[in-house]
Amino acid sequence: MSRINDALKRAQRAQRQNLSLPGANVPRRLPVQSGPGSAIGWILPGVIGFLIVAACLFIGMALITRTATKAANRPNLVAAQPATSAPAAAPVRAPTPAPAATPPPPASAQPPPPPPEPKLQGIVYAATGAWAIMDGRTVHVGDRLGDFHVKEISPRIVTLEKADGSQKKLGLDK
Repeated sequence: MSRINDALKRAQRAQRQNLSLPGANVPRRLPVQSGPGSAIGWILPGVIGFLIVAACLFIGMALITRTATKAANRPNLVAAQPATSAPAAAPVRAPTPAPAATPPPPASAQPPPPPPEPKLQGIVYAATGAWAIMDGRTVHVGDRLGDFHVKEISPRIVTLEKADGSQKKLGLDK
């Protein structure tokens, strides 16, 4: 341990001697520090502020769209009119005979047009099961689609059956 102490004392003496030499007045160097107005110091807070503003904007747009959709789906309600007071002692009239019932429409009236035929948009056929996409809905065997019942789904054809037993086969276009 004494050898280490002796070596440290010799190093300190040598350093003092070097400072006492005529060209040894070298000022100490301080670590470099960034100035108070550097642009780099503002980048991170600026980016964080921008992200917060963008998040608030998107959340606000989502809330506006959601409330507009709810308002469109809500039925129009009309406020009830306050009841007016009944007139005092209105004269009583004799009842009038009811008008004759309106005749039924003529037999030549056209029946409503039949619903449009379902459109096959895709088939997923796998070992675990099969389903099809028809008119934007996912259907499985046994599901109802309008007047039809899905009877069978094969890799290229979907078989639909009506209540009267008639069948319709829809295939994918090549």
